[in-house]
Amino acid sequence: MTPLPGCRRLIVLGLSLGQTTSGILLAGNPPAQSGAQANWPKEIVVTVGDIRTRIDGPKMWTLSGIDFQNTVMATEDSAYGTVLTIRGVGHLGTAHFLDVPGQQGEVEKEIVTSLKLFLDEKPVTDFSPEMTLSGTSFRMERTSKIRGVDLQSSFSIRDGILVETARLQAVEEMDLQTAFPLMYAWTPEATDYLFGNDSGILKRGSFLKEGPTAAGLVKDSRWVAVFNPTSGKGSVAYLLKSPPDAQSAFFLVDAPGSYRKTALHSFGETIMPKGFDGTYQMAVGFFSATEKDWEHQAMKQLEELKRGVE
Repeated sequence: MTPLPGCRRLIVLGLSLGQTTSGILLAGNPPAQSGAQANWPKEIVVTVGDIRTRIDGPKMWTLSGIDFQNTVMATEDSAYGTVLTIRGVGHLGTAHFLDVPGQQGEVEKEIVTSLKLFLDEKPVTDFSPEMTLSGTSFRMERTSKIRGVDLQSSFSIRDGILVETARLQAVEEMDLQTAFPLMYAWTPEATDYLFGNDSGILKRGSFLKEGPTAAGLVKDSRWVAVFNPTSGKGSVAYLLKSPPDAQSAFFLVDAPGSYRKTALHSFGETIMPKGFDGTYQMAVGFFSATEKDWEHQAMKQLEELKRGVE
């Protein structure tokens, strides 16, 4: 695989749950819930048409894997949502918790204060620990805080399109190495990718078959498509909104055997100023194809995404 522009050999974030890495949620050892959270579901399986996903309580009630036509598109065994990499501190956010210095067993986490679910535009009010929901549309809304940043996040599924939104509001200045407002851990079975903008394809390539994780920025791209020839399925993620002053770009973490993670990278090596108010939004769609026509089918799906969110 030809290295991406600015690509470095390193492991950055979003390692599989269960790995004993500082700052990553350990499977089976989530922080204790309190207040209203104790009554919220621990897991929700949601099916809308050909799309199935999960909402995971231990990962702070965010997406956890995506299936399309009973095929794994994005692995459940990783982190999604929003993560901030705070200078001198580490990763904090969805499924990324920090040990509290001097307090053994205590962790700092994203504080989720509100969770709302809607099925076919009607509120879901009867919660149970494990839930299964299906309908013609679904939407989740949540509010939370990551230190000095207030977060309003949501995702919806309708008409074959998944739309995820994250609004970050800084109530105090935060020195960041980077922010990852949205991220998707595509299946490690995916072999090929495309990055592009509204003018067309900017870069095409193949994922690593083996070896250490590779990671790097892909600048000037507005969308990314990945394809798995074994299943004949692919996905397209299209950036709808990004604050003009947040230095946003796609970031690829290619971890053979674990995932092909594409994250939206923002605020690289800079300060998120007090008063920042920015909204990030991504639309994701899926397609079936052969190895010969997958790029053509990906571009058709991209156009369908654009029409579907207008």
